[in-house]
Amino acid sequence: MLPKVDVSAYKTHVTHETNTLPFEMKAACNMPSRLLNNLAFFGKILLVSAFIGMIIAALRQNGAFQWGNVFEGALSGVLIGLGCTLTDLLSRSSRRDSFVRRFPVAVVVLLRATAFSFFIVVGLTLPFWLISGVLQWQQPGFKTLFFISVLIAAIISIVVEITRLLGKEATLSLVTGRYRVARQEDRVVLIADLVGSTALAERIGDLRFHEFLGDVAQDLSASIENASGDVHRYVGDAVIVTWRSQETKVCDASLTCAQDMHRALEDAAAGYIADFGSAPQLRIAIHCGPLAAGEIGDWKKEIALLGDTMNTTARIEHAAGEFGAKIAVSSDFADLLSEPVRANLVALPGYAANGKSERLALFGIK
Repeated sequence: MLPKVDVSAYKTHVTHETNTLPFEMKAACNMPSRLLNNLAFFGKILLVSAFIGMIIAALRQNGAFQWGNVFEGALSGVLIGLGCTLTDLLSRSSRRDSFVRRFPVAVVVLLRATAFSFFIVVGLTLPFWLISGVLQWQQPGFKTLFFISVLIAAIISIVVEITRLLGKEATLSLVTGRYRVARQEDRVVLIADLVGSTALAERIGDLRFHEFLGDVAQDLSASIENASGDVHRYVGDAVIVTWRSQETKVCDASLTCAQDMHRALEDAAAGYIADFGSAPQLRIAIHCGPLAAGEIGDWKKEIALLGDTMNTTARIEHAAGEFGAKIAVSSDFADLLSEPVRANLVALPGYAANGKSERLALFGIK
């Protein structure tokens, strides 16, 4: 049984303790995890790239099979995969630090395609020169291979930008037709809303506030990606993130995502104060349940998520504001958490939400 506390005690608890013990403990626990996730990501890229390079090298052999050529192909794949991945990661760095994100989309696509082409050429030539002393650019057919590589790089760059515009899930779903006909899915829904954004927008103006929101969205992206969440959409100064599962590990990850989002903005607070005179603060709600998911629109399509689960999550976010909680979760969601994670929750008073016949049972973080 989770302990209950009165509202005033909880407000004091959140204000003074949430920034110390829980978040610092989470930071200490998640630093190795984040490092392992990054290493695992690069490991997968290298393995896949090496495998593709080996296959291509094996297929290009004329005559007897030679392992030396296969090794050269693997090294070529690793160089291309690693170079293109690093280019993509650099272009996704903080808006505040990345000059690339200030350029128009067409320029970004061109720059990325140019960088991809460079690493493709290096990957196609350097291993063979180092191992066999062969100068690939002097070989027959290299010009054709080069132009094909540039075309592939341009296509990949365009696909990457479209995926970022629509989101990974939406892009894949629109291509595969998964939501051509609406279907019901059980999802975890997280809504993160900026606190005090209206006053800030009035003070700094719409254009600067738009830049402020862009920086916040960029700073939150790593937390969402590390938790394998999908950004459903940005609504004003709020972001809606979902997970297409209600497994315990997914629920644990979504709560970790909420804590990481707070910590990411706390770590960047000094930069926001210097740039905008104010640091962003979030209020986050998490709930789970069935949603109707399907395509809506003709000339402009999007994947719409409809249902009581989305409405209830919005009401929980309002409840978090009334209780002074940085994070508030529903009892349905809390019941799906693992026991160690659930032990860090504390019960909030029942919340009488508009349109609900019964009070919502909610929990915050100790």
